[in-house]
Amino acid sequence: MVILVNGLQADAGPAAGHPTVVGRPRRSGAGSPWRRRRRAAIGVGVVIGSWAVITSSGAVNTDNIPTVAAVVRGAAGSWQDLLSSLGATLESWALGLAIATVAGATLGLLVGLSQWADSATDVIVRMMRPLPSLALIPLAILVAGLGVKMTSGLVAFAAFWPVFINSRYAVRQIEPRLLDSGRVVGLGRWGLIRRVVIPATAPAIATGVRISVSLAIVVTVSVELVVGTGGLGGYVLAAEQSGATGQMYAGVVMGGILGWVLNLLFLAAARVLMPWQAAVGQGLG
Repeated sequence: MVILVNGLQADAGPAAGHPTVVGRPRRSGAGSPWRRRRRAAIGVGVVIGSWAVITSSGAVNTDNIPTVAAVVRGAAGSWQDLLSSLGATLESWALGLAIATVAGATLGLLVGLSQWADSATDVIVRMMRPLPSLALIPLAILVAGLGVKMTSGLVAFAAFWPVFINSRYAVRQIEPRLLDSGRVVGLGRWGLIRRVVIPATAPAIATGVRISVSLAIVVTVSVELVVGTGGLGGYVLAAEQSGATGQMYAGVVMGGILGWVLNLLFLAAARVLMPWQAAVGQGLG
């Protein structure tokens, strides 16, 4: 008997006296995309509504937790500085993430393809991976000085590891028959990498990059906040020091919105570049 589950054909073995069953693809528990968006909007609305009620009721000190209206006024009153800070953060984020993605994927593939290199780098990876980027700020300032180079370098260090580790282990998990088939049709080493290894590891690399997208934003804003080099972190720090809590919260909210938007953009790009992921129900979302 042949059963179609989630659009995939599976042989369930002979079943005498029973007809072939063809079922509809199971619907995801999360529902349609429109329903998921509606639920997400409801969740955001509940949070904002709760914030507004709590701050308006006098239950909290609005000098420390401003009202929603005060945050909106703070953003509107300093929108030029806010957008300028946003642009500076995006510059450091994009440069650091680009370096981390290229270096992490390339080195991960090369190390994963070599048993010797994999063993030789294992201890180094285990030592370097847990190091927090903020602990390297003094070294980064000494090497690169204050500015975009320093921030993007720390971002690259933090964002490198998810991409590298996912690439490295993805290569080790490639089905040996795929490599054997490539050799049978005459593919050399570089041909195997280009035609077999990269397509097989692309989903895992994309997952690593997705983790790094959010991690890079966290590190970028954190470094800016600690060092005071501008960007959203510098904007929040300046607002806090001047007592403008509305503007400070506006910068924090903008950071959250930025992370959400970047994640959505990455998912959209991944679905375009790797359509087979959605086809087999293993989408990155």
